[in-house]
Amino acid sequence: MKKILLLFLSLLITMTACDDEISSTYSRKYRVMCGFQVVSYAELNNVIGNFGQFATIRRSGNRLIMKSQVGEHEYPMDALSKDFELGLGGLIVGTTQFGDLRAYDLACRNCDRVERRLTLSDDGTARCAHCEIVYDLNNNGVILDAGNGLHSKPRGLYRYPVNYDGMRLNIVN
Repeated sequence: MKKILLLFLSLLITMTACDDEISSTYSRKYRVMCGFQVVSYAELNNVIGNFGQFATIRRSGNRLIMKSQVGEHEYPMDALSKDFELGLGGLIVGTTQFGDLRAYDLACRNCDRVERRLTLSDDGTARCAHCEIVYDLNNNGVILDAGNGLHSKPRGLYRYPVNYDGMRLNIVN
C-alpha cells in the first residue's frame, strides 16, 4: 500500500511540475498582440486561404515589414499598430497544407535571440542560418533537421494563437 501511495504522489508531483511551455500548445514567453485588416496587406491576403503559404511580419523603426511569395513591402505604422507586440523576432503567419492558420515567432527558438530570424522557403519550412535547424511550418513548427548540433535538445518553434474572422487577422497570447 505504501508503494502505491508513493507512486501516486510521485506521479502527481510530476504532473503538476510540468513547465508551462511544454504543457501548453501556445507560447507565452514573448508577448504577442496584433491585428491586421487582411485586405490592406498583399502579403497577408496572399497567405490566408492559400494552403502551404506563409508570410513574415516584423518591425523596423516605425514601419512594419511584411514578406511573402508576392514580395516584400514596408507599411507605415498607424496609431494602433505602434502598440503591436510581435514576439521576439517578429511573426510567421500562414495557412498550412492542411488549411489550418498558424502563427509562429520569426526568431529561432533555440538561439532565442532577436537577430537570429528564420528564413522561409517555398516548401513550408523555415531555417536558422546560425544553428541550421530546419522547422516544418505545416506541422506545428516541429524540427525537420537538427542542423549543425549547436543545441543538444532542440525544440520546435514558439507558436501563437491566431484568429481570422474573414476580414481581420488577430494574433494574441
